[in-house]
Amino acid sequence: MQSLLAATPPSLMPFLTLAMQLAVVAAAAYAGGSSLSFLSMGHRRMQVLLSLTGGVLLGVGLLHLLPHAFLQLDRQIETTMIWVLAGFFLMFLLERAFHGHSHHTADGGESGHDCGHDHGHDHGHAHAVSAGGRWAWCGAFAGLALHSLADGAALAASVRADADHGAGWLAGFATFLAVLLHKPFDAAIIGTLMMNAGVSSRGRSVANGLYALVVPLGAVAFLASLRVFGGHQETIIGVAMALAAGAFLCIAAADLLPEVQFHSHDRVLLTMSLALGLAIAWGITVMERSSHAHTHAHSTESHGGR
Repeated sequence: MQSLLAATPPSLMPFLTLAMQLAVVAAAAYAGGSSLSFLSMGHRRMQVLLSLTGGVLLGVGLLHLLPHAFLQLDRQIETTMIWVLAGFFLMFLLERAFHGHSHHTADGGESGHDCGHDHGHDHGHAHAVSAGGRWAWCGAFAGLALHSLADGAALAASVRADADHGAGWLAGFATFLAVLLHKPFDAAIIGTLMMNAGVSSRGRSVANGLYALVVPLGAVAFLASLRVFGGHQETIIGVAMALAAGAFLCIAAADLLPEVQFHSHDRVLLTMSLALGLAIAWGITVMERSSHAHTHAHSTESHGGR
């Protein structure tokens, strides 16, 4: 892999990096929606992974997407935060409309697990998802597909912005990891709702395959749209990253982080998972910063030697 990246012309490096990331995300989404072992992994393991994912989303949103959006938007903090708030609110409206991120749908709720504490907030959300009956999966698919289009745009914007700053093979890696971790859960929600609705195995496979392609579609559409904006590309990239930061914060705050608070029986374990997710996001940020510094130093030496 290293030799392949080293032999790739610098102009093609961002596209190769993005293509590999999109392929991995698509494969993870398809696996999440089709693997019975994933769907039946158990409540505790699911909550640990959700807490870890919540930490990564929160860390990437605050430590990676927000600072990069600030730089892309000419260091205009008010403008940046307005777009972050817009991303947060748009994701909130999307979830209210489609109830997409009901992860208790994927892990089967609390069946078989007497938690000994109130889960009224979760059950109400899960019941809202299933209220549509046989066609409930259509709403979840539509909402999560819109979210996946935004994820694809955010990933493409991150790779483009990081590549412009000399991140090399680490371009967009923080955003990639955040998308990669939560996309299988989203696909599992759709798959579970389709199973509950009695959709045939073939129908589930087709829908799952289509959903796996939505993130790549969002990335391609975003890159294609940049040509329309001409000299405003940097601003559009900054807006996309700020919107993604707000969306990540909304998902973490509304769907993932509350699990740490309300699952008192596993509070220490889930808190450790959350902390690990934050540490991973921070570690990627440090690696990225070191990569930027190394590339800048190498470029300075090259120019100095001429």
